[in-house]
Amino acid sequence: MANPTTNYGFVLPTSTDLVTDLPADFDVALQGVDTRLKALQPGTTLGDIAYSSATANTNTRLGIGSTSQVLTVSGGVPTWATPAASNSFTLLSTTTLSGASTTISSINQTYKDLYVVVYGVTMASSSSNFLLAPNGVTNKCNWVMTYTTDAGTAVASTWETGGYWRLTSQSNQKFDNNGNIFTFTINDYSSTTVRKTMSAQAGFLTQSSANGSNMSGGAYMETTAVSSLVFSQASNFSTGTVLVYGVK
Repeated sequence: MANPTTNYGFVLPTSTDLVTDLPADFDVALQGVDTRLKALQPGTTLGDIAYSSATANTNTRLGIGSTSQVLTVSGGVPTWATPAASNSFTLLSTTTLSGASTTISSINQTYKDLYVVVYGVTMASSSSNFLLAPNGVTNKCNWVMTYTTDAGTAVASTWETGGYWRLTSQSNQKFDNNGNIFTFTINDYSSTTVRKTMSAQAGFLTQSSANGSNMSGGAYMETTAVSSLVFSQASNFSTGTVLVYGVK
């Protein structure tokens, strides 16, 4: 038997071997080929991937991943992983409004933004300002609001500095109808270095039972992370649900 210089060092019969030891020599030679081919293609299951290992002329088997996983690199080798969520919404809490004020506390601080939905709000008094105080602070919100109704398509605006965040257009909201909805976003709510920009929208009935809506924008003028939200008004809440979502 001879061992010629090849990429894989296969042991091959010489011309003399072909005369004297042919069966045994081919058994040795083909066993080496079989071993090397298995090292180059170690797959055992549908979907397996082979990649070069640290050992020369040898591959490593990477088993197929799970549904929705993607191929990535970790520690210098390929691996399957679940992709990181992008702009995903996670429901953090569901709260029922009650009493003169309702506090949602201990808000999870691991997300980028907060998205809040408030719906079905009714109060003991049918007309009352609907107010929000981040962290219970009542004098640090600056905002500008535009509101409109379909009763003559009236458009007006209002503003406030150093106060609550007002979710309604002054006292224009009719709170004896539970078809209203309010949504608002607080950006970078968990940051301790920047002020928090806010935007809000609302749809409701006015005191004259016309359809009304408003949009507002502004900021919570504090660098403190927002860990609680306090909703309040002049009379007691009768009904209403608050959904708080964390946004990556």
